[in-house]
Amino acid sequence: MLVLAITVLFTLTGILAVLMIADSLLKARAAYDQLMHEAAVMRAGLAEHPAAPALRVRALASRAMPDRRPAQLRMRHAPVPVPAYAAA
Repeated sequence: MLVLAITVLFTLTGILAVLMIADSLLKARAAYDQLMHEAAVMRAGLAEHPAAPALRVRALASRAMPDRRPAQLRMRHAPVPVPAYAAA
């Protein structure tokens, strides 16, 4: 009985994996076709090319990400605490 349950589980998992891959391939193909259509429209001169500043917006936004370094690395210029026995 356990063997049957494991076999059914692996079979269903395999079927779901194949369906997910097929769905991703269909979505990727549709996105590729849309990009190729937009490129053809731009090459034909029927649509304006985006301005250069509009293309750089994403690069500028990526630099505004918060600093994820540990606190010790961020506080390079902070005073180093001196133990009480060394200060006396």
